[in-house]
Parts: sequence; C-alpha cells; structure tokens
Amino acid sequence: MQTQQIALVTGANQGIGLQIAKDLVAKGYTVLVGSRDLQKGETAAQSVGAGALAIQLDVTDSASIAAAAERIRSEFGRLDLLIN
Repeated sequence: MQTQQIALVTGANQGIGLQIAKDLVAKGYTVLVGSRDLQKGETAAQSVGAGALAIQLDVTDSASIAAAAERIRSEFGRLDLLIN
C-alpha cells in the first residue's frame, strides 16, 4: 500500500509550478510533474529529484486529461493533491 501522498502539479516544467513540485518532494510527496511536452516534463522531473515523475498533460485537451487520469488511477490508485 502506498503511504506517500500523491500530488499532481500542472505546468510544473518551469516557473512557479517547478518550484512547487520541488517543495512538495521536499515535504515527502510523490509528485507528478504535469507538462504538455513530455520531454520537458521528464527534464523537469529529473531536476526536482527522486520522488518526481513526468506525466504528459494538456489541461485544455479532454483526451489528454482522461489519459493522465487513467495513468494516475492505474499506477497510484488515487490522487491526494492537485495544483493547477
């Protein structure tokens, strides 16, 4: 059973979102770094460090939202925190 809190931060590949992701990992969260461009998300997740994973997500595209939700459901079973 997963004991760490799971957070999704949209637009976390840069700026405020990236800093929020870093802060959440420092507090013990597993953080999904949401980014429209998966490669940029993966680069950002590496800079955040252990506990961060990239997830492709375009919040303006319903198919992208559905795909991200399904990945979160299948890999983690829940989402504890969403920061958009």
